[in-house]
Amino acid sequence: MAHVPLPLPTRGPVSRRLTIAFRTIMIMMLVPAVLSIAMLTSFSQLYYSFLTRAEKINSLSVLVVDTLPTEMFSIVAGRKPFEDGQQDALMEEVSQTLDGLIAERPASELELTVARRTSETMGNYIRQMGQQMAFGSSVDEDMLVLEEIRNVSSLLGDMFSDAVSAEIRAANATSQQLRIALFIAVALEVALVAFALAFIRAAGGALSRAVADPLADLQAFAGKIADGQLEERTPEPDVDELRALSASLNVMAGKLDGLIKENKREQENLKKSELRVLQAQVTPHFLYNTLDAIVWLAEARKNSEVIAITRALSDFYRISLSDGRDWITVSQEEEHLRGYLTIQKIRYRDILDYDISIDPELKNEMILKLSVQPLVENALYHGIKNRRGGGCVTVDVEKKNGMLCVHVSDNGIGMTQERLENLRDMLSGKEPSADSGFGLFSVDQRIKLYYDQAQGLKVESALGRGTAISFSVPLNHQVR
Repeated sequence: MAHVPLPLPTRGPVSRRLTIAFRTIMIMMLVPAVLSIAMLTSFSQLYYSFLTRAEKINSLSVLVVDTLPTEMFSIVAGRKPFEDGQQDALMEEVSQTLDGLIAERPASELELTVARRTSETMGNYIRQMGQQMAFGSSVDEDMLVLEEIRNVSSLLGDMFSDAVSAEIRAANATSQQLRIALFIAVALEVALVAFALAFIRAAGGALSRAVADPLADLQAFAGKIADGQLEERTPEPDVDELRALSASLNVMAGKLDGLIKENKREQENLKKSELRVLQAQVTPHFLYNTLDAIVWLAEARKNSEVIAITRALSDFYRISLSDGRDWITVSQEEEHLRGYLTIQKIRYRDILDYDISIDPELKNEMILKLSVQPLVENALYHGIKNRRGGGCVTVDVEKKNGMLCVHVSDNGIGMTQERLENLRDMLSGKEPSADSGFGLFSVDQRIKLYYDQAQGLKVESALGRGTAISFSVPLNHQVR
């Protein structure tokens, strides 16, 4: 097959190339088809006009040869008076029809023009008969005029017959031209279909190569990314759509590389945070201090308090460990919190009061383990203990706008503005030191990670007035 030149750009969007190819094919198919339809319609209308005129001429022939002589004979025979006859209306119809046919410039224009003049002669004879009948002419005189009318009508019949023949000959000639035009149109359409098929094949091959080669490169690049070769980059293709895709894949590879490294660091930090949180809960000095308190209470024979603090210590460590689970119910978190506060209340007595308020509807909701107790511990050690006369820790857990909201506040010593800003900076991402509130940092990071949200803890504080720490997490969060 001969090579078909393609009017397609070598660069640019595939959609533009397809549009150009589609429009080219549409033009090749539609323009000849429209021309063929227009030509066939013109010939068909011409052919129809010939046949219509022949039909009209035939009807005139019947009117002039049969109807009009019969009407005149009835008048001559005395069957009806001249004034009541239809001869004038018939002649008017003949004249108007002939005038209309001649105005169309038909193939039988000559025959119809002669017939129009002859019809005027017949009209003169009819008027002559009317005049002589008005003066009382005899039947023989009227019959002579009637005979002239019959002769003229016979002559008109021959003329109309010749006119019909002329129209039929013209129709036959048009029919022959129509057959030739049909043959040419069919041949042209076949040739155009063959050319269009060749064009489609060539254009399809060109577009396929334009897309397939870059796609193969992108496929190979994607395979490298899947194998972990994130430092690889794909070259820019000539196709606009694929160029944007290549750029996106290159950016994605770079971001994946960074995210994998960042995720590795976060996982390491998370593991360290979890270990430190667990270590903070089982720290020896807390256990030793609690055991010392139990011994002191036992020596003082305060059996009920010994039982209470021992049970609280047991519940505290049982829920802290939780068989390694990260998620517990709000009710279990409350039990863990009350165990911790029971121990601390017995130890610190007059300097510590607390109030826990939890919406009963939230008791069975799941919450991240050790997300509330470290906030209470922070309130005790950094707020209440440093305030002369002690203070109170308040814990509120409520449902608001589809969120589980935790609010821990104290009326302790509070923080200076500088320390508050340092704490907020730490929660925004800075690595904390061992004595700068690691428990708060750990809770903040674990909330952000486990609940997949940007906001962790919110801290408000004023020196001498106390501190409030809160966070909000989605209800019905899917446990991972």
